[in-house]
Amino acid sequence: MNNGNFGGYDPNRNGQNGYNNGYDQNQGYNNPYQANGYQNTPYNNQQTPGYQPYQGGFDQQAPSGYNGYGAPVVGTSTRAGSMSLADYSKKVFLWMGAGLAVTFFVALGFMLFLTSGDEIEMYTKFANFLPLFYGGLVAELVLAVVLNFFVAKMPYGVSLAMFFVYSIVSGVTFTPILVVYDAGSAVFCFAAAAVLFIGFAVYGIVTKRNLDKLGPILMIGLIVLIVFSIFGLIFNMGGLSIIISIIGIAVFIGLTAYDVQKIKKSYESCAGDDEILNKLSVNLALQLYLDFINIFIYLLRLFGKRR
Repeated sequence: MNNGNFGGYDPNRNGQNGYNNGYDQNQGYNNPYQANGYQNTPYNNQQTPGYQPYQGGFDQQAPSGYNGYGAPVVGTSTRAGSMSLADYSKKVFLWMGAGLAVTFFVALGFMLFLTSGDEIEMYTKFANFLPLFYGGLVAELVLAVVLNFFVAKMPYGVSLAMFFVYSIVSGVTFTPILVVYDAGSAVFCFAAAAVLFIGFAVYGIVTKRNLDKLGPILMIGLIVLIVFSIFGLIFNMGGLSIIISIIGIAVFIGLTAYDVQKIKKSYESCAGDDEILNKLSVNLALQLYLDFINIFIYLLRLFGKRR
């Protein structure tokens, strides 16, 4: 067989008359592969025709479900380490519960302090407490506005710290309610508020109905509630107090379902961005905290027994 005619194998001529880039018994395959394997030859599109690895990151879709190394991608998250909906929901309710606990213990501590001692001593304590009470009302308003409208611009730790400051201040302003109402009726109304809150929170979670349409109605209810409350303060109408309490309970149990459903919707909008989810968890915890507190207060006004 003539190597020149057939382009065959020539061990001495290093592929000059045979296969181009053929085998050399001293060097091995010389091009494109070296004797010691695939040295200095990157495995890429240009030098390895037919192989086109997926060049994108996790946020892009690999061709035919394969990643950059030819291995199938099975169950890969779009963003590594992102918070799950369950974790996000737990965080919202955890901060809400912690805030309620702080408020309760602060109010209980002030109540025990103010109601200890003789009549003159109690009078002096209440007189000194009033500036703190009115200052707390102003601080509550400021903190609520900041946490509702500027939470996305603050570091997560700062917003969380402000939420707990708000809980402490609320404990101060909540103190007169514990002083005025009998402990037994306060416990009963707290349990009733917990049942209502949990029931409508579960409804907000499981319902397939979009509760966004309730938003404008609930806002109108809040406006009516504020107007009635102002009239009640000015004219001191006993019957109006019952109407205000019923409207207040209806509005805030509706807001409970509405705000709980927002947990899932906010997660779907910001999934993968743990930083903003952490911040939103504080904001939603505050809203649910206020829903529960207001349900409790209006139940107490409706059914509570004064000392």
